[in-house]
Amino acid sequence: MMKAIKAGLMALAVAGLFAVPVQEAAAVTKCKETIVNGRVVKRVCTTKPRYRTVCNEYWRHGVKYRSCRKVYY
Repeated sequence: MMKAIKAGLMALAVAGLFAVPVQEAAAVTKCKETIVNGRVVKRVCTTKPRYRTVCNEYWRHGVKYRSCRKVYY
């Protein structure tokens, strides 16, 4: 019985080790540091990029086209 519990806990630990890097790889982290006199005073990190989609619609030979792009701000 004890061996089964230890094996289950070991499997959870190994799965946790692999799950954390996969989640961090999917999220893009961007950090901004405020440095005063060579020391980091403030650090702000965001996990996903901020952007908005800008689309340009136009007609060509009677067909309507749309061209979209991401604009970061």
